[in-house]
Amino acid sequence: MTILMFGANIAWVSYDSILLLPLVQKVVPADRSSLAVGILAFAANMIGILVSLLAGILSDHGTSRLGRRTPGILIGSLVGFPVIVCAVFFHLSLLVVVISFTGMQIFTNIANGAWWPLLVDAVPEDQRGLASGLQGFYTLLASAVSFVVATYLNEIHRPDLALICMAGCFALTGVVTSLTIRKVDRPAAQPDPISLREALQGMFRVRTRVAVFFWVVFSGFLVNMGLNSLQYFARDFLGIYFNQPDPDAALRLVGLINLVVIMAAAVGTGLLSDRIGRRPLIVAGALVSALMTVLMALTRNFNIFLALTVIRAVATGPIMAVIPALASGLAPRQEAGQYMAYNNLTTALPSALAPLLFGAILNFRGASTPSSFVALLLVAAGFYLLGGIVFGSRVSQAALGA
Repeated sequence: MTILMFGANIAWVSYDSILLLPLVQKVVPADRSSLAVGILAFAANMIGILVSLLAGILSDHGTSRLGRRTPGILIGSLVGFPVIVCAVFFHLSLLVVVISFTGMQIFTNIANGAWWPLLVDAVPEDQRGLASGLQGFYTLLASAVSFVVATYLNEIHRPDLALICMAGCFALTGVVTSLTIRKVDRPAAQPDPISLREALQGMFRVRTRVAVFFWVVFSGFLVNMGLNSLQYFARDFLGIYFNQPDPDAALRLVGLINLVVIMAAAVGTGLLSDRIGRRPLIVAGALVSALMTVLMALTRNFNIFLALTVIRAVATGPIMAVIPALASGLAPRQEAGQYMAYNNLTTALPSALAPLLFGAILNFRGASTPSSFVALLLVAAGFYLLGGIVFGSRVSQAALGA
């Protein structure tokens, strides 16, 4: 079931972290490229957030014979393919990049919004930590594959092949997931059709309010702001801050080390959280991540940076794996689509806001410099710290019911 997260994250990581910046740099001057990426990523991700929320709400009311969640998964994955690869077949311009990238956000989030409620629909409570850990594993495996394949194809000046590969992978995993869930995905037990207008009007209204759920979402948003600080700018960071002669190769190395460690930590902490509880793992992960990020800002030694990256990756595991498991346990079953769409805000909203904020920091005085990357890392550490404080103070064990 979780294989869709592999395909969706192949698209997100390949485009967000590897392809978008060099594509924009081909059509926008260097002193404005980081800010241009930030503005485009902000706008496209905000549209994606809206689409994900609507897809979750509409799927709660689904009456299709295919089930509540399957139609959205199939529409997103299959229609998304030609939209993403339009940048391959048209002369590259800023408009073409905008259409391709925004289309990727729209259709991946249609499938994503329909998929997340399956954690509530199909997974028993005592296995949600494991399921969330596997989702995190596929997410990070996709990141590892993206860093190997997309960076190599970009290095040999074939971003067109990278776009085709990532769009094809997303389409294939959407089909596989739909076939996997065909026996458990059913139409709504009590059909309650809803129009698009009604879904828009009720987007931020819930019938059953679970206050602690929203504190979990807010703290997850803060932590992921820190986690996403370099998402769109890692290639420039390695070239400018560490003077790496081949930033694509350096990005591939750092990405793989980081992701292999996070994959192990995500699955391990997902299993551990089913036994010892989820709260302490999230608080510890946020605080350790904050400390490691501050230390990254204090070194220009690439080897020390790699060591700090490994430690932060271990701390990031609980953030990747445990927050979705915690959220799925708090979501009311009747509103699972809407609530899990809110949970998507923990990652989707930072993906929109982080490039805008950190792109502005990097281009505050013109082109990016080592000093601007120091400022970026310190601000990112502040988000980690604030997220840990909010979660520790507002999400009590008593409120979690355990």
